[in-house]
Amino acid sequence: MKRTILALFCLACAPQQPVTTAPRPADASVVLESKAGDSAAPASARSSVQWRTIDEDLFILPQRGTWSGPNRYRSADGSPGPDYWQQRADYTIAAQLDTAAKRISGTVSIRYTNNSPDTLRFVWLQLDQNLYRAGSKGAALYPADSRWGVRGFLGGFDLSDVRTNGRAATLHVDDTMLRVALDRPLPPAGRATIAMSFAFLVPEYGSDRMARDGSFYEIAQWYPRMAVYDDVRGWNIEPYLGQGEFYLEYGDIDYSITIPAGYVVAGSGVLDNPEQVLTADQRRRLAAAARSDTVVRIIPPAEAVARPTPGTKTWRFTARNVRDVAWAAAPDFRWDATSWKGILTQAYYYPKAGKGWEAAAEQTQFTIRTYSELFYPYPYPQATSVAGPVGGMEYPMFVMVHGGATPAAVFGTLDHEHGHEWFPMIVGSNERLYAWQDEGFNTYINSFSNERRYPGREAWSAYSANWKSIVERGIDSPLMTAPDNVHPSALGAVGYRKPAAVLLMLRNHVVGPELFDAAFREYTRKWAFKHPTPADFFRTIESYAGGDLSWYWRAFFYGNDVLDIGVTSVTQSDTGQMLATVGLRRMTSVPFPVMLRVRYADGGMEDFRLPEKIWARGDAFAATLPTRARVTGVRLWPIPSVPDWNSDNDTWGDAPPADSPAPATR
Repeated sequence: MKRTILALFCLACAPQQPVTTAPRPADASVVLESKAGDSAAPASARSSVQWRTIDEDLFILPQRGTWSGPNRYRSADGSPGPDYWQQRADYTIAAQLDTAAKRISGTVSIRYTNNSPDTLRFVWLQLDQNLYRAGSKGAALYPADSRWGVRGFLGGFDLSDVRTNGRAATLHVDDTMLRVALDRPLPPAGRATIAMSFAFLVPEYGSDRMARDGSFYEIAQWYPRMAVYDDVRGWNIEPYLGQGEFYLEYGDIDYSITIPAGYVVAGSGVLDNPEQVLTADQRRRLAAAARSDTVVRIIPPAEAVARPTPGTKTWRFTARNVRDVAWAAAPDFRWDATSWKGILTQAYYYPKAGKGWEAAAEQTQFTIRTYSELFYPYPYPQATSVAGPVGGMEYPMFVMVHGGATPAAVFGTLDHEHGHEWFPMIVGSNERLYAWQDEGFNTYINSFSNERRYPGREAWSAYSANWKSIVERGIDSPLMTAPDNVHPSALGAVGYRKPAAVLLMLRNHVVGPELFDAAFREYTRKWAFKHPTPADFFRTIESYAGGDLSWYWRAFFYGNDVLDIGVTSVTQSDTGQMLATVGLRRMTSVPFPVMLRVRYADGGMEDFRLPEKIWARGDAFAATLPTRARVTGVRLWPIPSVPDWNSDNDTWGDAPPADSPAPATR
């Protein structure tokens, strides 16, 4: 669902800077961000008046609350409750691509299971292609030539023969949402079938989520999909505007694509009919790749040539326990594959992709292995990477990534997009409301993968610099802001790098690496293939941390102030024991555990740590430290992964040096 943003960090679903280590438990720190117009923020961070917390803007928290429960559905420790439920949607889709008309048409049959305790009289579906209808809400919100803009393209779904349980249905279309009246009430544990024919013209630039380039097609959001009905908000019917992403039900999807016979199709799921669509040599090579940890060329460059071929072929795929499927097709695909622990990792790329894609199958293998080892085992039989005009976007078992001249130019985005197989493909959060539970979590885990791939490089500096840039420009937003309400130029920071930085701070300076890593893995495990809310994550971390972190959630997720703590004075005494009293002042609303490094007259140094509770009774605190000699200098934050926004007040005297930047995931 996004794209490449290594250097500028301004795209939606993009890669991160490389990093080196695996998760471990220890101690973690947190940072928060300030808003322009906040009088407590440093002068450099002030500009036009903006909200400082979610309480001050009606569009920051449109989701009617996030701390649902605890109740029978969601437990107080962040686990699914004993009566947790979610709906199920299974699909059978048959589609055809008319490459002359650049049009997709087909039929979809949805078997919808009502696992809720409620009786439903209608259902809602998502019609994402309606973003391209004249007068759509997304077209009004985003300039036509912007990343999410429609670029002058007119399209949208053409629906016909819509039926529920075989009977003609009454419809109501509202922009990208469709309400279908059921032919009879659907009771708890009941099932209904919603079926229809659909068609749409394929946009050349599909808001950077789908595209076509000559004879090449990347197809996503291509069939009507069920909206989520959950225990927190009922029907989730936020329209698709372009910048916000998706929230979908799980189920099994069987789909077929009929296409000109000379094409090769890559898709989510498992290819069910290789005998009918692949040559004997291709099948033999594919079987070898499935048993090999080295790359096999399924379609080598010499064979990846478009040739006029009469007739059509139908490619059939099955995807189990997924929330969506996507696919790509071209007559000149190069196709490489390898495997890891029985998981086929593949790369499809057309001639424009660049030399960097010759390493993409191995990069896909590396990514799947890394996240499986560190966070949660990859549950699907294959992972596919496709090079094309879409900058970066993810779907179950299938990602789309830009071209690149070198492997390094491809890896960051490819690794990021496959990281989405964990968040939100496995852990099915609501991307349309909470980018940080999707992009932020993914950018956080990317720091582990990148630091492992490129030993010695560190992720923190790029994350914090991107965050600081939007603070200084006055376009920052609280993390709880729905992505469609974030300034487009700030989405890369607010959705991706700021939450990744906030999670790294929480891990490294507040909770501790080993404890946080265990909590994060537990959150992933217990919410796999389910729908967690922010509260479920917060409660899970608190259960493992053994303390109340509400100050942290308030400051860094709901609030928008920045961290600024300063040293105001140092006094010393010797009454049989050497003592130094360091005066500290909190310049903004943000509390934080304090880390101090002192330099002694003999040249030695010592570190001290104070808990965040020192700020519970006011903005000033006198920290009395037992020292072993006369103190000649003091420095706050000797570890440079705490984003104090004003370094001018962080030292006193002959301050000791700070540590050099280091991998954030050590």
